Amino acid sequence: MDNFASLMQGFADILTVDALLWSMVGVLLGTIIGALPGLGPVAGIAILLPLSFTLDTVSALVLLMAIYQGSMFGGRISSILINVPGEPSAVVTTFDGYPLTRQGKAGYALSLSAIASFIGGMVGFVGLVFLMPYLSAWGLRFGPPEMFALMLFALIATSGFGQDDILKGLVSLGLGLMVAVIGMDSVSGDIRASYGTYQLWDGVSFVAIAVGLFGVSEALSLVMQRSRPEDKLPDIRLRELVPGLADLGRNAGSIGRGSLIGYFIGVLPGAGATVATFISYAVEKKLSRTPEKFGHGAEQGLSGPEAANNASIGGALVPLFTLGIPSSAITAVLLGALITVGLQPGPRMLDTSGEVIWAIIAGLFLANVLLLILNTAFVPVFTVLIRWVQPYLVSFIITLCIIGVYFDNFQFFDVGVMLVFGVIGYFMRLYRYPMAPLILAVVLAPMLEASLRQSLLLSANSPLIFVTRPITAILLAGTASILAFSVLRFAWVNMTRSR
Repeated sequence: MDNFASLMQGFADILTVDALLWSMVGVLLGTIIGALPGLGPVAGIAILLPLSFTLDTVSALVLLMAIYQGSMFGGRISSILINVPGEPSAVVTTFDGYPLTRQGKAGYALSLSAIASFIGGMVGFVGLVFLMPYLSAWGLRFGPPEMFALMLFALIATSGFGQDDILKGLVSLGLGLMVAVIGMDSVSGDIRASYGTYQLWDGVSFVAIAVGLFGVSEALSLVMQRSRPEDKLPDIRLRELVPGLADLGRNAGSIGRGSLIGYFIGVLPGAGATVATFISYAVEKKLSRTPEKFGHGAEQGLSGPEAANNASIGGALVPLFTLGIPSSAITAVLLGALITVGLQPGPRMLDTSGEVIWAIIAGLFLANVLLLILNTAFVPVFTVLIRWVQPYLVSFIITLCIIGVYFDNFQFFDVGVMLVFGVIGYFMRLYRYPMAPLILAVVLAPMLEASLRQSLLLSANSPLIFVTRPITAILLAGTASILAFSVLRFAWVNMTRSR
């Protein structure tokens, strides 16, 4: 009840002209930043951080938090409309968001994802308000063994084992692991598989890989088609722009599950929104009665991950506010901003700076409402835009991809990497190899390796550490169960075909 009263006081403090203005500016800038491939919330906040220093403490932090939320919201726009993820956690959105656009349901996909994002955000912020002390302590129980088991579970659950041909999923997963080991070894400092190319010392750019696999490969696919891309899309119907009650009912379960997954994963150090969206997608595919629709326009494959994406914001802020521990790159930037304006994140921050923190949390709720209004009111603009862009879609996609990837690290080398993975992605599409295992392996492999090494150091190289800890044992048992079920399904499908 004390938290509720503090939140109400936070709303009273936030309802000023300056705070409302900067919240609106933040959601607009954040949405644009999220929709531009390669920019993302980290770069966006870093670029605009100097602006916040000219404002009062509450307005500055409200602006930065609104940019954070807006970029997580906006990343889905280009994913759905042109199959180019605006930021890393929007990669999963391309799996079923873009196929819905190809079916003439771009407006519906944008509205459904906006509502799912709104609900996920609200769940995350409610959790932030009422569960901060408990969830931060729970998150600290995840040591290296638990993180290793969680990463392994995510890899197995989303690596294509639910498909008829598990070999293609294994090949895609293996390719991703090979790419992920390129660069400096985080433990020994050795340079691995760079072949004398200094641009690879820090590894292969994730943005270049993701944009190449999903954006450039889509452009190549359109080029290779004999018909014009605009002829492939049916007309957008006005009645499909807003989801009905029946549509929301079909997606209620996926939105609820995605919200909880996103929040709990967001609390964990190093996991973040990208991991949460992949795990949510894997869960929805496993629970679905029609898993074959996933990747071809499944609504639950869009709504669940989008809810998880935005719920992770509230989860990520739990350890930041209560322990002063950033759980991702974006919260690390926010930690620097909190310290710069004179706050001291940690267990005593609510006591020493409670008024400011509760005003910021109230601002999160306000920005979430503004984002829902913005991202539903302008759906007609987005859907009309895609119709205008269609005749020039290939040129538009390639230009956007090159600009986004170059401005990520300001290196033309990354543009070359993007083009290479664009070709790889095209052939993966052509021969029906799943791209999700590859991109997930690139994300998780560094954390998986680091957690494995740290776990073995803790146990003097004894593997028993992975079965003697309850959380680790449960996660590994779940991983083994999914793998066994997938192998049996693969065998059954092949037996049925041979008859």
